[in-house]
Amino acid sequence: MSRENPFAKLDMASISANQTPTKAGYGMTGAAKTVVRSIEDLAENTKKLMEGEVIVELDPRLIDASFVADRLSDDGEEFEELKQAIKHGGQHTPILVRPSTGDEQRYMVVFGHRRLRVARELGTPVKAVVKKLDDITSAIAQGQENSARSNLSFIERAYFAQNLVASGLAKDVVRSSLSVDEALLSKMLSVVEAVPAQIVTALGASKKIGRDKWLSLRQLLLVPALLRAATDYAVSPEFLGLVEEARFDNLHDYLKRYKVKSSAKKPKDIASGKEWSSSDNSLSFAMTAKSKRVAIELSNVEARPFSDWLSSRLDRLFEEYRASKPENHGD
Repeated sequence: MSRENPFAKLDMASISANQTPTKAGYGMTGAAKTVVRSIEDLAENTKKLMEGEVIVELDPRLIDASFVADRLSDDGEEFEELKQAIKHGGQHTPILVRPSTGDEQRYMVVFGHRRLRVARELGTPVKAVVKKLDDITSAIAQGQENSARSNLSFIERAYFAQNLVASGLAKDVVRSSLSVDEALLSKMLSVVEAVPAQIVTALGASKKIGRDKWLSLRQLLLVPALLRAATDYAVSPEFLGLVEEARFDNLHDYLKRYKVKSSAKKPKDIASGKEWSSSDNSLSFAMTAKSKRVAIELSNVEARPFSDWLSSRLDRLFEEYRASKPENHGD
């Protein structure tokens, strides 16, 4: 006997408009308000779909990535463990896909990216549930599944939030998808806006780095000199040679130790000037003097001949100047 399909609850016409989100404080309106409770139930109960007739096997080569990315790097050991588990024990939990809008023969994954990748690498079909979903419902489902599994780092969730916003979804939908309030979403977006994509990519998922450290890095990078230093350091062989888990702390410590040269200009010396011209105007003299620098300019017809004459007598003139100084005369 077939089991009830929980995904049918996502049919917009069947959901009451008076339904409220399970988490208070979202202030959601419209479509997000109507689907969030069903999506939360879906994300927490996907394993119940195992024996239902809604599960099909698909060629993983026919499934495209989600329209919003949520991961910055591979999970390394975690992915290999999942791969070995599926290889030896099979895929126990289906992924969720939606029909492609551009090709009726293809699909787009909503959640289950790692299980899909395993199937591709193993060359086996992937167990999936196919459901017609719009972008809003897909985004909420993808985010809720990630939240339920707790396998995304802070920066990956922030990255996912930025991609959702960039795709045109309203912030109330983004908050619902990530199960966060307005204040935390604002902090997430402020981090990805301040930290250049090049640095985020170099740092990777940073699984053990939480919100506070990312906010601290953001604050450092608001200083232009530190931003330039971080951008240069993040592409250096020394930095890229570190294992991914060590990169964040290494960069953060590097910036904390970095000495920012003061860009404040020293007060300029007040320049004094003198001018002189010969009686026949054949030679003009202009002098600009600072505490330890004097610039002299000679102009007009006699400028070149007089400068040659003057330079040939500098030794004698300087000795006369030294002899004329008060300290060289007795009382």
